[in-house]
Amino acid sequence: MTTPDFETLAAREDVWHRETTHEVDPDRLAEARASIEAGWTWAVGAVVTDDAGRVLLVREDDQWLAPGGKVEPGETHQEAVRREVREETGVEIAVGDLLAVTEVGFEHGTDRVAFWFAHYTAEPETTALAADPGRDGEGIDRVEWVETVPEETVDREVVVANH
Repeated sequence: MTTPDFETLAAREDVWHRETTHEVDPDRLAEARASIEAGWTWAVGAVVTDDAGRVLLVREDDQWLAPGGKVEPGETHQEAVRREVREETGVEIAVGDLLAVTEVGFEHGTDRVAFWFAHYTAEPETTALAADPGRDGEGIDRVEWVETVPEETVDREVVVANH
């Protein structure tokens, strides 16, 4: 199984290419570096919109975000996004088109590491939400179908662009 090449995906005219940088403390930078050096290069998320025009979001660490997470070894992006949405929300999805790719950097001073994040569109095959969202220790407080994307949503512009 071939891991997608960030530059190839970012060069597509139908895909939004973004870069973000987060200033972090040395411990968070070391944690990110260890994950990346262990082989984690991609994470994925889904902008899931239902027939009523609502979007599926999860609440974690006092912010809203599209459900998603790390691509595990041996998974395709599509397999990973389906698994992550199901684990975090209980919703089964049909994965649609690639919407955006983002280079996500973590910096402390002049030290920097980065990974890539791919957002896909998705349609729900089910809409019932998990009573206990996320996996143990994941930190997801709640999951909701929302009509209006909250201002404090991570990657809000990507979510709104498809909502």
